[in-house]
Amino acid sequence: MTTTLQKTEIKPEWKQEQIQKQTALAFTSNMMAAMTVLAKHGEEAVNEFQALTRMPMVKHYKEMGVKTPLDLVKAKAEFETNVFGSKIEIFGDEKEAHLKYLSCAIWNTMKQCGHMNKEQEEKMCAGFANCVSAFAKEFGFEGEVKFENEIATVTFRK
Repeated sequence: MTTTLQKTEIKPEWKQEQIQKQTALAFTSNMMAAMTVLAKHGEEAVNEFQALTRMPMVKHYKEMGVKTPLDLVKAKAEFETNVFGSKIEIFGDEKEAHLKYLSCAIWNTMKQCGHMNKEQEEKMCAGFANCVSAFAKEFGFEGEVKFENEIATVTFRK
């Protein structure tokens, strides 16, 4: 048995990449577990959960002053790049803007830990598209997702 006789404060020493990887893993694990349980209780439970988890992010972005599709893709890309380590490029204007995932940390983590088959991947893609659409409506926008192989492009338009 090991004993620590003195109280020791642990200082943060992880590098950014390790923090992002663990954050993506924690987020993904929690969301996959929650969705698995909620799916057993029906679509209404899933929709309620998604609405409740969407609200804090919508509030955050609105408080940041997001008003246009370009503002939104910039804010989302900055968040996902810094927090999860995704690789994203954005382009567009005040009326229509695009967020292109060159590498999505959450998707990659889901594939690594989720052991999803093709049907489950398709359901996840459809669920993501529904979430994007619902999120866009919170800002008075339309939102859609197009998938090309492992690359997703999210579009928000007024």
